[in-house]
Amino acid sequence: MGFRNYDRWSAEEWRRTAETVGQMRKAGWEVLSYCRACHLTMRVDLDVIVALRGPDTVLWNRQARCRRIGCGGVVEFRGKTPKITRYLRLSAQWPEV
Repeated sequence: MGFRNYDRWSAEEWRRTAETVGQMRKAGWEVLSYCRACHLTMRVDLDVIVALRGPDTVLWNRQARCRRIGCGGVVEFRGKTPKITRYLRLSAQWPEV
């Protein structure tokens, strides 16, 4: 059986490998927040999230208010593991057991 390129994995498959912020941090993920209204993109510090919310915090399917002053937009999270070259939207169904 051959190797399947990591860039072809679905979001659900990636979610199974790193469900929580603690797992993402351990695996070396980079996470960005992206506002759909003003397009503000900011790097997310996973260490800060772990310190404030705990390592079991989940960013998959999460949204937040945009931090830019005067913007009423909604931020979505995008992540990238060192194994892939692009950021993927952290939106996926719950992994099946």
